[in-house]
Amino acid sequence: MTNLRCTVRRAAPWLLLVLAAGVLACGERGVVGEMHRAFDKGDYEEVIALGRHTLRSDSSQADVQLSYGLALVARGRLHEGFAALERAALLEPETAKTSAEFLAEQGRNGPIDVSSARKLAKAAELDPSLDLGKRRFAVGDVYLTERRFDEAARMYEEAVRLYPDTSACEMALANLSECYANMGRPEDARETMETLVKRYPRGSFARDAWVRLDDITYAEAQAALDDGNLDKAVQVAGGLVARSKNRSLQQKGRFVLGEAYERMGESGLAYAAYREIIENDRGDSGNVVERARSRIEALQAAGLR
Repeated sequence: MTNLRCTVRRAAPWLLLVLAAGVLACGERGVVGEMHRAFDKGDYEEVIALGRHTLRSDSSQADVQLSYGLALVARGRLHEGFAALERAALLEPETAKTSAEFLAEQGRNGPIDVSSARKLAKAAELDPSLDLGKRRFAVGDVYLTERRFDEAARMYEEAVRLYPDTSACEMALANLSECYANMGRPEDARETMETLVKRYPRGSFARDAWVRLDDITYAEAQAALDDGNLDKAVQVAGGLVARSKNRSLQQKGRFVLGEAYERMGESGLAYAAYREIIENDRGDSGNVVERARSRIEALQAAGLR
């Protein structure tokens, strides 16, 4: 009991969980005991070597996978370590909480960087009840970098809702809008970008946000047209034409208006939209001018104008 008490007194919180679960004990024999004693001494390379040798012949031992994964993470080999911890959780679900506690402790200690954010992201995946606090912003950035847009959006949504006055909200809103755009949610992307420019009109992202907002708005208008939602296409494209300072996007918006009006049977309004494209041409509108002329000729040939 003396040795066990000594281990408990110097153990980190995650290790106390292991002890309480009966996974680790000072009197263990064999390779598992060797791995635990090496880990307790901070000899992670020895733990890794023992784990690799054992897992070659038997990969079904959850406690070996757990110690092996924790040691890999402690040595900065995150990809390999995460994989081992996931395997341990599959073999023995109770190890997921132990892994999450260890990763959370590592992720919260020291500065917020990519490595710590990745550890916290994996901790939250292993234990969804884990509260990441303001580090949700950094975890969202990790997911965004990995193009895991659903997870990034969820993390940014929580962060902005829970910490609306935090300076990181400005970038988080810009990133959240990008997530929505990549998830095929153009309306949410536009509304999020509008929130950004309203809340931070002079912020560091404001100028780029207006440009991005125009791009998102055009994509939303085109998507509505493609889906046959003609009223929405007219509403969104009309707003783009009225607001945008980007002449090229204005011209594209007018063409969406023309196409929508045509499908609605409003040939006069369609003709007017196409005429505006030609009248506002400054030689930088691309092929949209030729397309507008073609539509005007088609309307005239059909006797609709």
